[in-house]
Amino acid sequence: MRKLLQSLFLLMLFAFTAAAQNKTITGRVLGAADGLPIPGVSVKATGTNIGVQTNVEGRYVLSIPSSIESIEFSYLGFLTKTEVVGNRTTINVSLESDEKSLQEVIVTGYGSASRTKVTGAVGKVTSEKINDIPVGSIDQILQGRVPGLYVTAGSGQPGSNARVTIRGIGSINGSTQPLYVLDGIPIETGVFSTLNPADFESVTVLKDASSTAIYGSRGSNGVIVITSKRGKAGKVVFSANTQFGFSNRTSPKFEMLNTTQRLQFEEEVGLENNLTLGPGWYLSAKNPANAGLSTAEKARNAQMLDSLSRIKSPYLDIFFQKGKFQEHEVNASGGNENFRFYSSANYYKQEGIAVRSGIERYSFRTNVDFNQGRLSGSANVNAGFSNSSLIEQENSTNGNNPFSAAYYSLPYELPYVNGKLITAYNAATALPPGYELLDTREGATALDALLNSQNKSNQTKAGLSTNLRYRITNDLYAKTTFGIDYRETNGIRTTVPFSGYSAAFGFPGNQGRYTEAYTRNLQLTSTSGLTFAKTLNEKHDFEAQALFEMNRVKFKTLSTTGYGINPKLQGTPAGVTPGSAANLFIPLLTGNRSQSLLASFISSARYTYDDKYTVTGSYRYDGSSTIPSANRYKGFWSVGASWNAKKEDFIAKIDWLNELRVRGSYGLTAAPFISDFGYFQTYGNTRYGTSTGIAQTSPGNPEYDWEFQKQLDLGVDFSVWKNRARFVFDWYNRNTFNLFISQSLSSTSGFGSLNVNAGKMRNRGIEADVQVDVVSQSDLRVTLGANFNYNKNEITDLGQVNEFVLGTSIVRKGLPFGSHYQVKYAGVNTQTGEPMFYNLDGTITTNYNAATQSQATFGTYQPVFQGGFNLSASYKGLYFDAFFSFADQVTRFNNEDFFTQNRTFATSNVSTLVLKRWRKPGDVTDVQSISSVRRFSSADLQDASYIRFRNFNIGYAFPKKLMSKIKYASGIRVFLQGQNLYTWTKWRGFDPEDNNNIAAFEYPNARTYTLGLKVDF
Repeated sequence: MRKLLQSLFLLMLFAFTAAAQNKTITGRVLGAADGLPIPGVSVKATGTNIGVQTNVEGRYVLSIPSSIESIEFSYLGFLTKTEVVGNRTTINVSLESDEKSLQEVIVTGYGSASRTKVTGAVGKVTSEKINDIPVGSIDQILQGRVPGLYVTAGSGQPGSNARVTIRGIGSINGSTQPLYVLDGIPIETGVFSTLNPADFESVTVLKDASSTAIYGSRGSNGVIVITSKRGKAGKVVFSANTQFGFSNRTSPKFEMLNTTQRLQFEEEVGLENNLTLGPGWYLSAKNPANAGLSTAEKARNAQMLDSLSRIKSPYLDIFFQKGKFQEHEVNASGGNENFRFYSSANYYKQEGIAVRSGIERYSFRTNVDFNQGRLSGSANVNAGFSNSSLIEQENSTNGNNPFSAAYYSLPYELPYVNGKLITAYNAATALPPGYELLDTREGATALDALLNSQNKSNQTKAGLSTNLRYRITNDLYAKTTFGIDYRETNGIRTTVPFSGYSAAFGFPGNQGRYTEAYTRNLQLTSTSGLTFAKTLNEKHDFEAQALFEMNRVKFKTLSTTGYGINPKLQGTPAGVTPGSAANLFIPLLTGNRSQSLLASFISSARYTYDDKYTVTGSYRYDGSSTIPSANRYKGFWSVGASWNAKKEDFIAKIDWLNELRVRGSYGLTAAPFISDFGYFQTYGNTRYGTSTGIAQTSPGNPEYDWEFQKQLDLGVDFSVWKNRARFVFDWYNRNTFNLFISQSLSSTSGFGSLNVNAGKMRNRGIEADVQVDVVSQSDLRVTLGANFNYNKNEITDLGQVNEFVLGTSIVRKGLPFGSHYQVKYAGVNTQTGEPMFYNLDGTITTNYNAATQSQATFGTYQPVFQGGFNLSASYKGLYFDAFFSFADQVTRFNNEDFFTQNRTFATSNVSTLVLKRWRKPGDVTDVQSISSVRRFSSADLQDASYIRFRNFNIGYAFPKKLMSKIKYASGIRVFLQGQNLYTWTKWRGFDPEDNNNIAAFEYPNARTYTLGLKVDF
């Protein structure tokens, strides 16, 4: 017994001594870029196997021998960090991401994980790619940056938004835009002019069902997750950024007749076709009508022609300008492990290349993160105001559009005659005798619109989001998120009384108008639930969450128009004359309001074994007020799996292969609706005789349902040669069903058609992203990269119909969406100069019949291939980056060519291509006789494929050795960049890149140069 007691005593003494020689270290691990906790970080005593992993809050508790001098923090996608222990018992660290690794952290709206544990297809754009670009809208900056993400600028108007699609068009009559999520809160799509891209840390594009199904009925078009910048622990750091520059218009690939050519053209057409198009024939000595004139009258005609021949139309200089650009920003960030902040203020001003167009923006942001024991969270506040001035009319062949008027204007047309602006409205009475045929005055008429109207849009946008997390245990925490997205737009349009522009609209008494319109959009989002994360034996990694979300949207518009404007009170509603039956200044009032509610139960789970095998799943149950009760609640789901093959022993031995991951996913999502009341029987005001009443305006559809989508994705990610070459490949099959199709109704119903769920569509394609460090040395780095997407779209079912015409395209089973539907042009008859066309049987005729001859063999305006490629290099402090984007196998209808080569509009200026027109029998040319009627045909379908030199940036960062001698600055960087520098294309119009099928003198993208300076304090 004594020996037993002695043994127990010695054992207890040994254990006590060992415990006395151990020490316990606690702390928390956060991401340096976003300040979010990182679960699963390996925390080990250096040189030993003693270690633990951080929990879901990024916390750890590590017991180590007192002899241990340091501990290491490592996690895939981040640079390993070593901390000296010393006398410390609390060690908090921030890990920097490893930019070259495929294992970066992916942030979604409901959490984050390393790429090795993400089974879906995602693309990420980091801050250095988006922060300095001189473009006012974040969506345009993303052009060509992510495979499968197709972005087309609808307008070069500063601050305008783009059309964005992910993996092709997924709907015919429904929404095709992705969902945008900013700091975990959904925001309004297509309204970004008041947001400052320099505030964003990263943009993540979620493309497959595994990553989008958790968004349920809003996820089928993809999700774009934007993460704003966070403060970092440490001293407060201030930065000041400034840029100055200018924009120039690019030149279209068509030329108009100059004055000499125009006068000669008018004379030739008069001789050949007996057509009077202008003074070149009206005043010509060869005109038989002038043969009987006196010598003095002939001399006067010759003098007038000589005067006209010396004139050069000034409208390119009148309507267009070198747009000035400036941007200024200050920001501050800092804090400690318990409180961090990031704040910024930005001023942005960009003049457009069209006179009177531009945007001026003020934006502010403050992000705060805090940690108080078990409770942690964040608050994000942003506010912005933008003032946009717009041209009077865009994307139109109308003479009020300066982009058409500048080219339509006759080359000898001057805006003023004897000091008076002569437009199409007063030419008949104001032109001197003998100039009667100069009444075609597109340039002066558009100038009148420019001088005597205004079109402004002021936008206020604010956002608030809060996120609270409470740690219940080391493995379980509760969280709640609340967000507000608010936007108000105020549009003002005025017309000066007694102007020609006022007369053109027929305003009562020609006394002008004042219109003011308000649009308000409010979106409230609340998400609450539990998250559980636990790692067992450093091999079994579990994570699951259950959430409840409410999303409510309120929208309303109100527009008022008043007439009889007092010239002394222009530009304000005070100038409006009260309307009455006597003065006819009856005001116009229009507007509407709408609201919707979405309630969702959300669940997701992930299991990773030994960091090798990961399976994920999600289920979301949505109920939406936009759907009738019969179909209101539906479930959406996804499953995914990945294999981190590099962790296998037989692959780990391959030295040149650094990373290899295979993944796959499948799931069901749905598209959001473009109408809150699409299924309702709706009613509106009507009038019968002198009585007013209410009449049904839509028939309603109680079977109205979601547009569903199932998507299969298979992918592989790998890197080789010490991560110097990084590859991501994906194949996907995306099937959309229940598409809305317009179905004809019996005329006895009182309605012509009804949208029913009947169609099906498929997008199938491949994506690739390749980045290679050609040179990777301490001082010199050179990287080449490229990404592309091949997407094949096909309509597979249209319900009760096989096809229907949609604009200039046809929606037909077996064809891709956007397929052109035109009569096929067969050239010009060499004997008559008439245009020829193909019949469907292949025979050629000069007879035109769109109903019987149209065919769909000309491709689509949705590109089959698209992507981007880049070259970047750095040497010590010097760096440059060149980025290109492209789209291939895309065809568009060039209305600009149609109008500038058309006899019907030949009293305006025309293209130099008419100089190649057919003039006599035997002429071989593609340009028909000026006397023949020009028809809509494939002659104006043109290849709109392009490669665009999107951005070039060269800069220099002052070396640290030099900065150590500067007292108040810790870093200085200067840079010069160009945007939209050159475009290689066969397209003859203004800009091949546009978001619609028909080109009609749109506002083209400008070429912009800026010089910038960034100083850190």
